Amino acid sequence: MAISVFKRYEKKFILNSEQYRKTVAFVQQYMDFDKYCVGEKDYSLLNLYFDTPENELIMRSTAKPDFKEKLRLRAYFPPKTHDDKVFFEIKRKYKGIVTKRRAVMKYGEALELIDTGKAPKLSKDTYIDTQVAKEIEYMFERYKGLAPAVYIAYDRVAMFAKDNPEFRLTFDRNIRTRRDNVSFDYGDYGTQLLPEGYNLMEIKISDAVPLWLATYLSENKLYMTGFSKYGKEYEGLVTGLSPAEKLLASDDV
Repeated sequence: MAISVFKRYEKKFILNSEQYRKTVAFVQQYMDFDKYCVGEKDYSLLNLYFDTPENELIMRSTAKPDFKEKLRLRAYFPPKTHDDKVFFEIKRKYKGIVTKRRAVMKYGEALELIDTGKAPKLSKDTYIDTQVAKEIEYMFERYKGLAPAVYIAYDRVAMFAKDNPEFRLTFDRNIRTRRDNVSFDYGDYGTQLLPEGYNLMEIKISDAVPLWLATYLSENKLYMTGFSKYGKEYEGLVTGLSPAEKLLASDDV
């Protein structure tokens, strides 16, 4: 079965290079690197975020309603053939709780879904889950003109707690975005969302933050911030000021 469901809280922090190095060194007492961090190195995530021509989903999201949702197509390397696996994800947030529905499919099937708004039929050679496919189809029906709107990619270091694999920390850097050539077929490039040397740290947890981490954050004056990658990209589009420039001019770093 190719469906994964996540339900958790996400807390975000912006770290400079010194804070990042210190934090990773500290948390290794309690956490291990994700299996994809081969040799404790980062790995890339490539995403296509979907929206309407009027930017309906991101406008609704930035208005901070109780409920919001996003649709994205994710890959861990640029697909080279239509048989390569990609991940369609519906990410929803209700009163601070994040749920994620994920279905794996072939790249060619994903392109067909984007073109038609209809998921390919389930067969023995496909990975797609019918329930998630129906939810994706419903989003295409509900949001007229839904299509890839922005490319967002980043390099990630991920860790999980030694005593609780559901508790994760991720550190994203080199967050790059573009609104031209919004496809995996045009290479991996874009405008930087954060200043050089900065990382977006996310605490992903289904329960309370462990005392050891809460104490560390307090002692090192690391404060939670609101930072949606797609939201910040859209904010820069509207204001004409890049998120990196705005961040450097603020008191947040």
